[in-house]
Amino acid sequence: MPSSERITSVQVHTAPMALSWLTDSRIANPMSRYAEHRDRRATWFGEMTAGVVEIQTNDGESGLGFIGGGRGSVAQEIVRSHFASLLIGNSPFQVEMIWDQLYTASTMYGRSGIALEVISAVDIALWDLIGKITGRPVYELIGGATRDRIRAYVTGNLTDRHLDQGFRDVKLALPNGPASGKEGLKENARMIEQTRKKAGPDGDIMLDCYMGLDLPYAIEVAKIAREFGVLWIEEPFAPEQIDLFLRLRDAVPDILITAGEHEFSRWAFRALVERRAVDFLQPDIYRAGGISELKKIAAYASVYGVPVIPHGIGAPTYHFVISTVNCPRAEFVDVFAQGNELLLEGEPVPKSGFIELNNEPGFGYRLNNRVLRGEAQVAPIW
Repeated sequence: MPSSERITSVQVHTAPMALSWLTDSRIANPMSRYAEHRDRRATWFGEMTAGVVEIQTNDGESGLGFIGGGRGSVAQEIVRSHFASLLIGNSPFQVEMIWDQLYTASTMYGRSGIALEVISAVDIALWDLIGKITGRPVYELIGGATRDRIRAYVTGNLTDRHLDQGFRDVKLALPNGPASGKEGLKENARMIEQTRKKAGPDGDIMLDCYMGLDLPYAIEVAKIAREFGVLWIEEPFAPEQIDLFLRLRDAVPDILITAGEHEFSRWAFRALVERRAVDFLQPDIYRAGGISELKKIAAYASVYGVPVIPHGIGAPTYHFVISTVNCPRAEFVDVFAQGNELLLEGEPVPKSGFIELNNEPGFGYRLNNRVLRGEAQVAPIW
């Protein structure tokens, strides 16, 4: 019989994001070519707001979904002026129809960016809601667990801290791009060499370049990375520069090249897969379309034998990974190094480099009221 539950309200909870090593450290990025923006991404990120979509039903249940992109305040207006009217009155179980209607209705201003980030949050909130209604964890609803726990690597240049926490695999944020010249390149090399000595021969090291390189510089970085056994180089170029990814692979073929955190929807990932531009995909569940869309992206990638290792942290990411065969591991970004908290509490945290999920209904998280009351600062994830 059709479900009796109906969506009765949709709202967005927001809180300003705090500064941290993610925003206030020197990290190579597309704006590094401008001296005034080289040392701190906060100088050009602008005002970043965490946002969570909450969807409630006539039976009193509610589901929560985080919004990617760090523009929660903008998302509020999209939900209020457009998406809420397309959601209210529908069954929360109509996930496919709702996704298609929101995507189609926002075509004139959407298809990527903030519109798809809001759709991602809606989709995640619906799955959280369905889990609560059925009393099942989301991973059981989207395929079931394919393993007992998830191997996680940690992102952040605090290697001593992370090794002490039990991680063996670390991803470094590359500090310097082409604008920092040869001295910056040498500094990058020293950081990689020191990390290899600390991690030992068996730990994986990865490099996050955050779209900050040009081709000649990327080739030099790749050669240095190869020397110290770096596993992959991540997002060296802007997502639309697919030809540069191919040329880098040709120039340094024996190191993995990855990308995807700034791509949106299955249609954008199609080009990366079909042109063999990357060795695996890194969609962000809070940007690329939520649980429903990442399942489609992973299924398509599997046809070509391309693994998926999502960008970002949080329960939705980990429920997706544990239920998807071609997702071999997950990322954990150290957003807690400065003592900040998340807008959602109860998120899974790795122990000794592995993530285990419980059997709580939905994603097992809840709104962090301390953050909403302004009693704690919000960790910057976007």
